[in-house]
Amino acid sequence: MQKKADSSQAAQLLRPVETQRASAAIYEQVKGLILDGQLKPGDRLPSERSLMEVMGRSRPTIREALRMLERDGFIHTVPGGSGAVVQQPSADLVVQSLDAMLQVGKVSLTELGEFRMHNDVAVARWAAQRRTQSDIDALKAILDKMEQCIQSKDWEGFLALDPEFHCQLAYAGKNTVSAIMSRVLSQLSNPISAKHILEQPGSSTEQQILNIWDMHKRIFDAVCAGYPQRAEEAMAYHIQDFVNDNK
Repeated sequence: MQKKADSSQAAQLLRPVETQRASAAIYEQVKGLILDGQLKPGDRLPSERSLMEVMGRSRPTIREALRMLERDGFIHTVPGGSGAVVQQPSADLVVQSLDAMLQVGKVSLTELGEFRMHNDVAVARWAAQRRTQSDIDALKAILDKMEQCIQSKDWEGFLALDPEFHCQLAYAGKNTVSAIMSRVLSQLSNPISAKHILEQPGSSTEQQILNIWDMHKRIFDAVCAGYPQRAEEAMAYHIQDFVNDNK
C-alpha cells in the first residue's frame, strides 16, 4: 500500500500564488495535484495557517479556495482536525451538473436517450465479451432482488435497483470511462423514469415493471451466454423503450 502524504509533504508541493484571482489559482493548483496523483485520497492538506504562509495569501482567500475544493468533491474537512483531507472525486457531482442542465432545458431527454443508446449498447457488448463469473453472480444477485420486489409488489424498490443493474453491467464490461458514465446516466435518468412509471394507474405500473424485468433478463441471458450481438440488441430495445416512454 502506498504511503499517504502528511500535511508537511503536501505543503512542499504547493507554490505561492501571484494573481488577482488568488482563490481560483489555489483551487486549480490543488486540484491539479490531486488529478495527477501527487496528492492522493487520504492525504491531509496543511492547516489554514500553514497554507497562508506557503501560498502567501490571506485567510479569507485560503478559505474560499478550500470551500471551492470541498464543493467540487476534491477534499473534505474533518471537524476538530488540522487540515482538510483529499478525497476521491465523485460521479455525484457530474450527476448534479447534468440534472441542473436538464431542469433548465440545456439537455433534453431525447439527447440523454441518444447518448445512452450508444453508451449502454456498447456496455452490453463489452459485458458479453469480458464478463467473469463474479460479474454474472453480481448481476444475478441484483435480478434476484428485483424478482423479490415484483413478488411483494414493491415497485419503488424494484425501480431503485435499476441503476444498480446498469452499473454492474458496466463493471462487467471492464471499461472504466464507460462505467463512470453508466453510473452518472443511470442515476440521472432513473428518477425521471421512476416518476413516470409510478404515476401510471396500478395495472399500467405493474405492466411496465414486468416489461423492464423482461428486458433486464434478456440482457442478462445474452451476457451470460457470451453473445455480444444479442446483448446489444436487447439493450438497444431497452433504451428505446425508455426514450419512447419519456417523450
